[in-house]
Amino acid sequence: MPHDATVIWNALLSVAGGSFIWWVRGISQQVQDTKRYISDTREEVAKTYATKADVEKDLGKIMDRFDRLDAKLDSFLVKVK
Repeated sequence: MPHDATVIWNALLSVAGGSFIWWVRGISQQVQDTKRYISDTREEVAKTYATKADVEKDLGKIMDRFDRLDAKLDSFLVKVK
């Protein structure tokens, strides 16, 4: 009888140990996947940044349009007086 109990105990420990190792491997894989996703996200976000030259160029276009609008408004106000 003690021999049967030892076999059952060894089987239970083997299943428990195997399950634990399988769970740790799954968690490790999830951590690696998360690190890869974070790395990919950093690369994708960097593609969407505007450079300083782009911002200055766009701001220059906006200021030119405001200057033209200001000139038109000034000429309109001069005509109204």
